[in-house]
Amino acid sequence: MESVPANYIRQLDVAAGADGQVNVTVWSSSSNSSEPVTISVLDDAGDVVASHKSVANKNFEFAVDKPKLWSPLTPHLYNLTVTLGEDEVSSYTGFRTISVGEIDGVKRPLINGEFHFLFGTLDQGWWPDGLMTPPNREAMVYDLKVLKSLGVNMLRKHIKVEPDLFYQACDQIGLYVIQDMPSMPLRRPNSEQQAEFERQLELLIQQHKSYPSIGTWVIYNEGWGQITDTYYPEFDLTARVKELDPTRLVDPTSGWHDHGAGDFHDNHHYANPQCGSPFYSIASTPYDPSRIGIQGEFGGIGHNISEEHAWKVPQAINGVNQTYEIDETLEAYNYRGHKLMSELREQVEMFSCSAAVWTQTTDVEGEVNGFMTYDRRLLRLDEAQWKADIQALYDAAEARGGGAHKRKMRTTPAGPYMPRGGSWVSGEVAS
Repeated sequence: MESVPANYIRQLDVAAGADGQVNVTVWSSSSNSSEPVTISVLDDAGDVVASHKSVANKNFEFAVDKPKLWSPLTPHLYNLTVTLGEDEVSSYTGFRTISVGEIDGVKRPLINGEFHFLFGTLDQGWWPDGLMTPPNREAMVYDLKVLKSLGVNMLRKHIKVEPDLFYQACDQIGLYVIQDMPSMPLRRPNSEQQAEFERQLELLIQQHKSYPSIGTWVIYNEGWGQITDTYYPEFDLTARVKELDPTRLVDPTSGWHDHGAGDFHDNHHYANPQCGSPFYSIASTPYDPSRIGIQGEFGGIGHNISEEHAWKVPQAINGVNQTYEIDETLEAYNYRGHKLMSELREQVEMFSCSAAVWTQTTDVEGEVNGFMTYDRRLLRLDEAQWKADIQALYDAAEARGGGAHKRKMRTTPAGPYMPRGGSWVSGEVAS
């Protein structure tokens, strides 16, 4: 609980671009108020680098001269102090511009004007002792640091919205987030259900649009709750998302039922990728060169483990065959991983592949295809091999006009979080 004045700051919307322009709205508890507000931007040393005065409940802009930019390689952040009457709040922002560009005739995702090849995992955020609820912030950050230590620069937060601390950690660590809208059931919604879906989509955007790390919004996943017979709602929804948040890209239909909306052409295929390529499998569609080619899901190879790592959940143990492919040994798992990553690299070199999402960060109930097991005690990867394969994607993209990886991807040690049973080790169970 916090004691606040009668008129207090209830929400702060901030978007800072690579050109130094800062777009701000300070929302007060009194929506009719036009009380003066002051916002200050502070660097790491606590020095004020810019300050601006305006009024509450009205959008305004000001500039910061030559700010350090946010990207997965350089996740620079600036602190903010905002005052409204007797109320004062602290926040932060990162200066970055996300856009679509064309390099040698291929549509590419740009961060601060440079083509970044985006590679990461499908991150479903399951926890054995809390299902959708992580035990604490330390546990969430541990998963992110494991990914970052491998050279990953992106994750797709899959049909789940995380606590705010998750996105703060992505801002700080430097992970580009592709954020899904949670799906409706796999059936055609009625008009009331569609209206509620659209209302909650707007809430998702409004509540999370100030996090620098979120770079793309996903509206539908593999046709779940997507109307396809009488009209294609993803066109209007894409326009609405762009109206609410013009600073990010939109992937309206990840996987199936693509009709040409949005910034991405998104292919799903297991186990091998079909990323921006001249071949595809249904229910994905032929690559559309007018949009960015992304492999929204691929990989998914699994490796069976003892029931202890599945948290002894009967549904998880009995549903292991939901995994797309089972490799009987870790040697086979890493062999297959290298083959699939090499195929992805070739598609970056030869075709129009700009981003890819590997399934997945950790095992979930019914699938044993995570980089880590459900209990986070086993890391399946041959780390040296996977780091090299991931870096090879960035090198291939650089040869195709990418400028973001002229130096090697910075990695972050995964500690100090200790999963139950001990810290993870590669290829064996911790004692």
